[in-house]
Amino acid sequence: MPSTAKIMKEEIIAAAYEITKEQGIEAATARAVAKRLRCSVQPVYYIFETMENMREAVFVKAKQKYAQILLAEIPGMPLIQAIGYNYMRFAKEYPHLFRLLFTTDRHENASVFDDVIDDNKPYVMRLIMEDCGIKDEKRAEDIVVKIGVFCYGLAMVSITRVAKVDDESVRMIYEVFTALLKDHLSMC
Repeated sequence: MPSTAKIMKEEIIAAAYEITKEQGIEAATARAVAKRLRCSVQPVYYIFETMENMREAVFVKAKQKYAQILLAEIPGMPLIQAIGYNYMRFAKEYPHLFRLLFTTDRHENASVFDDVIDDNKPYVMRLIMEDCGIKDEKRAEDIVVKIGVFCYGLAMVSITRVAKVDDESVRMIYEVFTALLKDHLSMC
């Protein structure tokens, strides 16, 4: 009798990630993953022991995708502007991943000033300080937090379909950023 094919951890993560991307993390059940892989649920539980462990692996993969998109350069656009555009692009193209990363109660005790909400924050702060002439780290953090809250609100409008978020709406991000930057530079 031929031996059965072994299901690898990476295959389970990939299947759960795809399900999450298409339908949301709630749909990434052991049964749904097993169905996608055409196997029983046994390998899923054997490798991950709990669904929470599998979901954590999907969360990590979603964070990697988010960082890849967020930090992508756009020809002819300053990187700091591209980051705002890419944030909205991620929310629009991957609404279920956005929900997983930014609307779960993972950080209920975190402040908007904490890096745990988006671990790209230190990089964005450094970029603002280097490219925009902000010398004070606290001022750079203030700009990142304020523009982050604005972007988050716009992204939530987009993924919940409260209103259409078009390119004109996304351009507002850079306008708000420019206004914040000008305000902070005038305080120096």
